[in-house]
Amino acid sequence: LVYNYQYMLDPKVAKMVSKELEAESIIVFDEAHNIDSVCIEALSVTINDRGLDQATRSLGRLSSEVSRIKRSDNRRLQEEYQNLVSGLIDQGLLNQPANNS
Repeated sequence: LVYNYQYMLDPKVAKMVSKELEAESIIVFDEAHNIDSVCIEALSVTINDRGLDQATRSLGRLSSEVSRIKRSDNRRLQEEYQNLVSGLIDQGLLNQPANNS
């Protein structure tokens, strides 16, 4: 098989290409002196102000949602704890806590 070596080095493409190779294959890279720049290019991303702004907004929404879920889970956990304590008191397995008024 003959491929442009960029196909072997680009993670997005390599999985598909490597399926066609035998388990005991030998791969020869022609023009290997260019491999470093191809690897850098294949694994690099371009970030612009618009992308950063969108990511910032997404992180803000995610943070708000995580806070909301934490509050909800805390409330539910407290309710379950109170139900458990009440059930143990009702069954006589736990003494009623003293009021510190």
